[in-house]
Amino acid sequence: MKIQVNKNQQAINLKTHIGTIITIAKQNANAGIDRFGYPIPRDIGISAFELIKAVENETEESVYGGYNCIFDKAIRFSIRY
Repeated sequence: MKIQVNKNQQAINLKTHIGTIITIAKQNANAGIDRFGYPIPRDIGISAFELIKAVENETEESVYGGYNCIFDKAIRFSIRY
């Protein structure tokens, strides 16, 4: 039996995580909160820095990682007003 990694599933997982981060950012922005943490996912096939860059590109840099944004197995995102 041959076992292969489904690369399409990793792409789907990446898009799901980006969508979840954007949803959390919208909820926090509506509540007046300018920062939130998100656990570093292990199932997307890219590094945490690449995930941060993907979120920044998707939100036109209104949600960003910033300096020292990775801590305790989580990413601290900030929301630009």
